Amino acid sequence: MNSRPPFPSSPPSQPSPYRYLGRGGSERPVRLQIIIALVAGLIVVAVPLYLWRRPRPESIPSADAATADAGAYVFDAGALADAGVPEGVTLSPFTTIRCENPGPGRTPPERCDHVTFFEDALSRAIRDNVQCAPTGPTSITVSFVLDMDFRRKRTNLYVGKSTTVSRAKTKELLRCVKRAMPTPDWGTIPHQYVKYKINVMATYPASESF
Repeated sequence: MNSRPPFPSSPPSQPSPYRYLGRGGSERPVRLQIIIALVAGLIVVAVPLYLWRRPRPESIPSADAATADAGAYVFDAGALADAGVPEGVTLSPFTTIRCENPGPGRTPPERCDHVTFFEDALSRAIRDNVQCAPTGPTSITVSFVLDMDFRRKRTNLYVGKSTTVSRAKTKELLRCVKRAMPTPDWGTIPHQYVKYKINVMATYPASESF
């Protein structure tokens, strides 16, 4: 039998490989300290940046601000009165003159639904533009007629025959009210018919300057 050659021993100058096992234990705490220092540095930098750039909640209007707004509104009304412009306007209930769908047959006006989007928008536009109304020694009534066509996505606002002043005197008022009407989003407005014609009567008080 051949005997195996003896296992070569490590040269004296070469350290035993088992000596490296102890080196990991000495380096691991150093690496951990470096990682902790980096994380702490990031926190020190990030927290002030977040506090500086975070969205701030909108301030709630105080009671003093609300009082100031109310005072400004009263002041504007007083300015209108000093200029001889009527301070208010009275609106009648809305009347649906006609509603219709394509095809034969007519729907009685009392069966027509109310398109509240346009009724509310027209009411607001009339009330917000009192300063554009004609003035006189007696009260003035203006008949507003609004046509709506959902198929063509069109509206037409004009003055009706029941108006107590000439149409020439209502041109400025009609222009102001038309400009104040919002742009409709036709696809989101509830309605049952394609075309509508509605009417509202606006009565303006007499002006004190006459």
